[in-house]
Formats: sequence, C-alpha cells, structure tokens
Amino acid sequence: MGAMNRRRLYLILAPHSPGVPARIFRSVHHSVVAAGIAVMLLATVASIHEAYEWALEAAFYGIAAFFLVEYVLRLFTAPERPGGEHYSELWARLTWAKSIGGLLDVLGAVPAILALAHDPTASLLGFIWGFKYVRYSPGLYSLGRVVAHARNALLSVLLGFAMVLLTAASVSYLFERNTQPEVFGSIPAALWWAIVTLTTTGYGDVVPQTIAGRMLAGVVMVCGILVFALWAGILATGYAQELRRREFLRTWELVAKVPFFHNIGASLIAEVARLLRPRDYPEGAIIVRRGEPGDCMYFVVEGEVEIQLVDQGLYLGPGQFFGELALLTGAPRNASVVAATACTLLALDVVDFHELLARQPELARVIHEEARLRLRGTAAPPFAQPVAAAVDPA
Repeated sequence: MGAMNRRRLYLILAPHSPGVPARIFRSVHHSVVAAGIAVMLLATVASIHEAYEWALEAAFYGIAAFFLVEYVLRLFTAPERPGGEHYSELWARLTWAKSIGGLLDVLGAVPAILALAHDPTASLLGFIWGFKYVRYSPGLYSLGRVVAHARNALLSVLLGFAMVLLTAASVSYLFERNTQPEVFGSIPAALWWAIVTLTTTGYGDVVPQTIAGRMLAGVVMVCGILVFALWAGILATGYAQELRRREFLRTWELVAKVPFFHNIGASLIAEVARLLRPRDYPEGAIIVRRGEPGDCMYFVVEGEVEIQLVDQGLYLGPGQFFGELALLTGAPRNASVVAATACTLLALDVVDFHELLARQPELARVIHEEARLRLRGTAAPPFAQPVAAAVDPA
C-alpha cells in the first residue's frame, strides 16, 4: 500500500504527467515560483519593504516552506523513477540527489534553510527558484542535450578563446604599460581590457593610446567576432539536429501506430518516418477541399475524418489513408475531408510520395491496389464506417 501511494505521489510530481492532480500541482508550483521571485524583487524596494515588511516576510517563509517540502517529497519518491527498481531505495535517492534535477531542488530549498537560521540574506536568494522552471521546459532540456553532445567542440572553442585572451592581455601590456601604467601596469590588469574588447562589448573605460595598441585592439575585436560566431554556429547546428531527432522520434512513434505499416519492417518504417510529416487538426477543421489540386496524401493515426462527397460520405479511422488518387491520377480532389474528431495525421508530400513508391515496390503495389478498388467503388477498408456506399475518398 505504501509503495502504491508513493507511486501515485511520484506521478503527481512528474513534469509531464497527464493526470488532473499532476496538472493542478504544476499550476500551483509555477504560481509559487512566480510569487517567490516577485517577493524577492519587492523586498529590495525600500519603500515597499518598509510598508509591507511583515507581509513580504510571511510570504517568503510560506514559499520557502513549499519548496522545502517539495524537495523532501521528490527525495521520497525517487525510487519510483525509471530504473529505480534496480537499486535499493537509499541508492535510488542518492542517485537522484546527485542529478541535475536533484541539485536544482536542493538549491531551491536553500533559502528555507537560511530562513530557519534567521539569515537576513535568505530572501535575496529567491532568484534560485527561477531555475525550477527548467524541469518543465522541453526547450531548455533540449538545449542541455545540445551542450552535452557538443561539449568537445565547445571546449575547443573555449580553449581558443582563452589563448586569444591571454595573448591579447600580454601584448597590450607590452604596448601600453609605459603609456598607461594605472590600467596596463600588469597582465592581470590588462585582462579586463582584453575581455571587454574580445567580447566586443567596448565599455570605453580603458582605451589603448599607442598606435600598436589600437591595431591590436582591432585584431582582438575581429577574433572575438570569429570565436562567438563559432560558438553560435555549433549551438545552432546542434539544436537543429536535436529538433530533427525529436521530430523523427515522434514521427516514428506515429508511423508505428498505423496498422498499415505494422508488417513492413523497421528499415521501411525509418524510410517512411523520414518522409512523413505529423499534422494535428482540431474537430471540424477542413483538411482537404473539393476541387483543389492534390499535393499530398494522408494516413490517419488518431481520431476520425469524414470524407464529404456530393451525396454520400465515409468515415475513416486509425490505420486508413486518403488522398492518394489525386497524386496517382493528377486530377483535382473530388471530395472534401473534415476532421470528425480531433485527429493526428501523417502527410506524405507528392514528391516524396512518388519517391517512396519508386523505392518500395511492395508499398506501391498496396497503394495502387487500394486506389484501383476505390476508383471502381468497391473498397471497404477496415475501420471505415460508410454513411452511404463506399466511394473514392479524395
């Protein structure tokens, strides 16, 4: 019974659980984080702090207590994490505590611990709570994966940055030490100018006076632009690859749900997943209009679509496809298709359609056979619920 309750608690605390209690907890959690940051900001405004000192202090203690309790609960439910069944409860909790999520949560509990110790700086650490949003942000999670995968390249550029920085500080010290000994009197002192110049920030508080120093400044600025361009390029490329990976995995999962593809093998699923594009439609959305040129065909993954003909109709459910006739014959769409319920479809572009049929003869045979039957008005596909006689769907 205790393990069952712990599992339920874990699902409530999990970032992407679909249940109502989990959604309520996320709403409360995000609101408390925002309130904590607001309290920290308001506490630094002298007039507000003097007028509402007790209210701000009470709010801070309540918010700090919330995050302390949250940390204890997450630590308690750590054995329920994926893979936790292979470890003892103590080791599973220690493993979670050492993870990035565990470290962020323990940092979120620090203000509460300091508040219990009556540390006056406790309220100023409320900015730590902002990092608790990271767990609920897929974009930041993806960025973390990008940085982890590209760490070797990023560290190489960082090494180059450090080398240029040290060289710039050393050479500027040689050029400017006699002219401006107060700011270039040592290499550590010259590092400030080198950092400001290499990052192209240019505060203007330290400026080379010699011709050689100014020429050096120009070279350092160009090097700074190149270094940060490399960093940006590495991160942009990695982020694009991560997005393509996530999209491919989502498409793969959707393709695997379509009964039509169940027996085609992993290699063909990978080929199809590369070409198909997931599309989500709300109930009542028009997917295809009669008379339009055919630019793609669709596979139904989830939900139901209605093929609207002049005097009859047809409902297609998961596993069915439509729109192939317009691609095979080149004729305009002869029916409109509407989302009968909220649905997820996989779209295959006309160019990719012909490429796929050329490379997969067996798949081409099945689609051509289905199209031939639909042209003759004899198709009765599974999952279909005919409103009238089954006819050509789009």
